[in-house]
Amino acid sequence: MTQRNIVIAEATGQFIEDIPVEIVERKGIGHPDSLCDGIAERISVEYTHWCQENLGTVLHHNFDKVQLVAGEVEVGYGGGYLLKPIRIQIAGRGTPAFQGRKVPMDDIAIEAAKLHVRETMRYLNPDRHMVVDSYAGRGAEELQYVVDHVTANDTSFGVSHWPRSGLELAVYETAQYINLKLIDEFPVGEDVKVMGLRRNGELTLTVAAPFIATHVGDATEYREVKQAIEKAIQEYSSQLDHRKVTVMVNTADDVDHDVVYLTLTGTSAEMGDDGAVGRGNRVNGVIAPFRSASLEAACGKNPISHVGKVYNVLALLAAQDIIKCVPTVRAATVYVLSQIGAPLDRPLIASALVHPANGHLTPSIQADVQSVLDEHLAQVSSLRTQVLNRELTLF
Repeated sequence: MTQRNIVIAEATGQFIEDIPVEIVERKGIGHPDSLCDGIAERISVEYTHWCQENLGTVLHHNFDKVQLVAGEVEVGYGGGYLLKPIRIQIAGRGTPAFQGRKVPMDDIAIEAAKLHVRETMRYLNPDRHMVVDSYAGRGAEELQYVVDHVTANDTSFGVSHWPRSGLELAVYETAQYINLKLIDEFPVGEDVKVMGLRRNGELTLTVAAPFIATHVGDATEYREVKQAIEKAIQEYSSQLDHRKVTVMVNTADDVDHDVVYLTLTGTSAEMGDDGAVGRGNRVNGVIAPFRSASLEAACGKNPISHVGKVYNVLALLAAQDIIKCVPTVRAATVYVLSQIGAPLDRPLIASALVHPANGHLTPSIQADVQSVLDEHLAQVSSLRTQVLNRELTLF
């Protein structure tokens, strides 16, 4: 059996639900930062698939430097028009040639970016509303070696926790509800943001939801639709937690003075809101400042050897399995630290901080948690298949 550097310890400090104040955010799939995350990840997937199909191998890449520069629109009730397109600037590193064969890196990147937008956004047309450019360069030769040998190509760490707190669950599920269901019932776009606050035993969800200008004729209709949306979200989110939940939508509106959240494309990227990879949701789907988190941008990194992706995903899956397989644990946070050049299944340290469900950490609980974490490290190579099959959501 491989000896790995695993440390299991009892978490100190208050349990998340016992802290008097908690703040949680989720950026929806059409937020400029989420668009950049999604584009970067789709480029990585498509580039890897092309290399596997045409070269029989996986080439080094990190397309994790995608930036969105907002466009300009003229918009009002009933419609509007584009003044300046959204610009997507793809940077990062790849391998443009292998054994004398050219890899169409820029073409793959640009088409993957447009493909993600087409599959994600209803009103944003990548050919009409966007200009996509690729500036990706050649990666370092020593890192190509690292990919080939499936060892860590960076010294970095991954971290995640499970389960979600009540507020984290409410924020995540509410954003998903708007993005995946409410959008079918009301004229709203995908650039949703849900900011959650828990205080004094109550939850407050502040929601930003872009209305589609072509489907809202005047201020009266805007008010009516907004009230209906707020009611629908209120009814849904109130079922997610036993505590009182208050929902407020588009709180910056001043409808009497025509200051409302109208868009042509369903995203604020059309006017004044830029985006970048890694500024949005963590791998667990939320931004939770009261939790431990890695600042690594997982999206766009290669799924074979880049610990900024692999270890963050592993930490989340391991934490989920600890809760599933060890019922005596109430909550777990997993940390995994690499050393560049070392085998991925043998990190410099892998640690789980756990809150036992009753009493303190016992040798039995410790052994059970260690077994789960050890198993995930032993099977770390399987993560690449899940990532490349798009079975995991990284933001």
